[in-house]
Amino acid sequence: MDLSKDALWIFGDSFCSEAIHPNRWTLNLLEYLQTKYSSRSVTKYYNYANGGMDTQTILDNWIKLLPLMKENDAIVVCVSDISRTRYPLKSNNVYSLPFLPNPNNAPLIDCHFMYGNSDWSDGSTSLAIENTDVPFTNTEDYRDFNRAQNYILSTESYDNSKIDIIEALYKITPCHKKFIYTWADFNILKSDYIYQKDWISENIFNGKWESLHEEFIRTNGKSGIEHDGHLSSECEVIMANYFIKEFEL
Repeated sequence: MDLSKDALWIFGDSFCSEAIHPNRWTLNLLEYLQTKYSSRSVTKYYNYANGGMDTQTILDNWIKLLPLMKENDAIVVCVSDISRTRYPLKSNNVYSLPFLPNPNNAPLIDCHFMYGNSDWSDGSTSLAIENTDVPFTNTEDYRDFNRAQNYILSTESYDNSKIDIIEALYKITPCHKKFIYTWADFNILKSDYIYQKDWISENIFNGKWESLHEEFIRTNGKSGIEHDGHLSSECEVIMANYFIKEFEL
């Protein structure tokens, strides 16, 4: 696959973002691409992932860019915890993805929602109320409604609806290489079109999905991050190498 001609589309939450300390698999992949192509700016590496993103927004972004996808392209989608909710932004707070400086000149899409989190601090919740178009004036009402939404979105009906949408999108997406997966431990998003955590553990990580917290315990705090459920630094490297091989990057 020649990324100077064909695109790699990436959608998801923090598991696919370009976070550091340690580098996510996306940054490990970028290091490889920079070596191969001399500069990331000449590649069609298009990443729309962002930390905390809810599954509906991830799917919305996939749909918005579907008309631009081609047969020789590849796509990776990480669907997050379906209980995550979102709130409409005020019109003057709409933002675009990918975030600037957008060195790959990826097609820009507008985002009209803010992702909700039921355990935000008072400061974060106040900021959310200020920036979103919601009928709440205090943090307690906002968080109570958020928790109710989390419960509703976790129901079997919502889970089945998300599965139906993902399967339909998979079937109409023209990309010759597709990898849809989830990191969720819960009994959700069960589909032949979605790679589960257990499958990834067995087939990519040789039977051991290791989190940063588990790395922290294994190394007695020398590396890893306590209470962090993201992939360990070693697993992030393995994940990048998997896509390099599978997508022939």
